[in-house]
Amino acid sequence: MLFNSLEFLIFFPFTLIVGNLLKDRWQKLFFLIASYYFYMAWQPSSIQCDARQTEGFASIVDTLFCDFKINIYILILLFSTVVDYIAAINLQKLADESAKRKIFLVISLLVNIGTLGFFKYTNFLIGLVNDLNYFSEYKFASQNIILPVGISFYTFQSMSYTIDVYFRKIEARKSFLDFSLYVAFFPQLVAGPIVRAETFFRDLDNRLLVLKENIESAFALILIGFTRKIVFADNLGRVVDSVFANYQNLNSLEIWTGTLAFGWQIYFDFAGYTDIAIGVARLFGFQFNPNFNFPMSCRNIADHWSKWHISFSTWIRDYIYIPLGGSRVSQIKYIRNIMITWLFAGLWHGAAYHYVSWGIWQGVMLLIHKYYSDTDLSKSLNATGGFVYDLSARIFTMFCLSFGFIMFRAEDMDKAIYMMKSLVFMNESMAPMYRWSNYRFGILLAICFAASYIFSKRQIPTLFEGKKNWKFAAFIIVNIYLILFFGVTESQNFLYFQF
Repeated sequence: MLFNSLEFLIFFPFTLIVGNLLKDRWQKLFFLIASYYFYMAWQPSSIQCDARQTEGFASIVDTLFCDFKINIYILILLFSTVVDYIAAINLQKLADESAKRKIFLVISLLVNIGTLGFFKYTNFLIGLVNDLNYFSEYKFASQNIILPVGISFYTFQSMSYTIDVYFRKIEARKSFLDFSLYVAFFPQLVAGPIVRAETFFRDLDNRLLVLKENIESAFALILIGFTRKIVFADNLGRVVDSVFANYQNLNSLEIWTGTLAFGWQIYFDFAGYTDIAIGVARLFGFQFNPNFNFPMSCRNIADHWSKWHISFSTWIRDYIYIPLGGSRVSQIKYIRNIMITWLFAGLWHGAAYHYVSWGIWQGVMLLIHKYYSDTDLSKSLNATGGFVYDLSARIFTMFCLSFGFIMFRAEDMDKAIYMMKSLVFMNESMAPMYRWSNYRFGILLAICFAASYIFSKRQIPTLFEGKKNWKFAAFIIVNIYLILFFGVTESQNFLYFQF
């Protein structure tokens, strides 16, 4: 189910009202059932009810969904939930010195990583084997595997729980209902944020009050989330799709426009989703941590990643980078740790060479920034550079990020390399250099950059602190106006659904 769909506009208030009429165990059970319904309402792109499959496993999937609205991929979510619940219970009760504790942890990790690997990386590995097979003309056929929506998010969320239980950071939850709700709670189920068990169970046990000011800030987050998605992301998506489809017929400035448009599109799209998720969760009495903090106008790549997809960047920090040794190791091992962490980040986003390249590029940028920031030149410019250096650093960071945007969006590395060469004017094009239909979007991107810089000083909910109700009213009116007059009316999938 999409947040930006008519179905959700019916589902959400119904769930909120009925859920608040119920208490304790019945309320949790209702929220769990609602979350499973929310997940099962997702229709895989392979299912076409007016042209359904008639043979094999695909016919079963199509029949269950088209005739009974049962999404068979819910079984994967249930399977992961049961395995991690059993594993955590045993990790809790077994003594630290017991060898069985490691066995249960390994089972949990293998099930989660194995399930994710099968659905997400099978075809990538088949392609890799085919590419490396220089001794035979035989090629393995790719498989028709549909990636279940949200699997990358809920497997990571569930794994973090069992790992934390293993290291005694938290206690295993005895209630299967509570744990199932943690894994499947619908606001963050399919595209994050990745919520830690400690945060979720804190609020589940002591539900936060929802007062007038909480309703206002939650509603503001939901509304700005919709504005970011259907006004900015979906409109920019039209430019992005056109540029990436016709890149060989465009000049360098137009490639730049499309590249920056994609950076802003994916930011508005993903930040919009998590704004809605956090706002919806707050109305149910849960306070999730912010997942974005205006990362598109940062001074350097490290600052950018401290503010972009925060729940994911802290996840790979806590469960990959630090266990490898973090920065408290030799320089060679430090470089190794950074590159392994960001190679993993690239693979998490997608099973393709261009995602791997994107992850490696992030690691390279972070290493260059680390060693540059230790130089006397960096320290001197930071101390005396003033506004000019500050603005230049932010523009240069966006310049470097743009190469990553292309790697992330391009379908293959040949396309990515061609477009990256265009960014530095290394491709000749007969296209005219001045076409207003494209550059007017460049003006919009400049406005986005300036607005992000201005608003980066304050979180949106703080705009309504105190008794300045006129600010809240003005905020609502402006956003509703933007949605009604500039919003894309056709429901578009959120980009991170594919991960």
